[in-house]
Amino acid sequence: MSDTLSKNRQGRYSLSDGTYFTTGDDIEIKIDYNYWVKTEVKHNHQNYYLKDYPELNMVGLTARKP
Repeated sequence: MSDTLSKNRQGRYSLSDGTYFTTGDDIEIKIDYNYWVKTEVKHNHQNYYLKDYPELNMVGLTARKP
């Protein structure tokens, strides 16, 4: 299932079905509406980020569990 990421009450990024991502989880995100890219979720003691796209805001990204 792919869906838009939002931040849940625990501060984790999640899909609407309750699936959430935390440190070390693999995630696939849709880039430029054309293709899926696999990366990993990391945490910097303040917030979660994407290993290969650390400056990309995760809220609103189309994502799925690989």
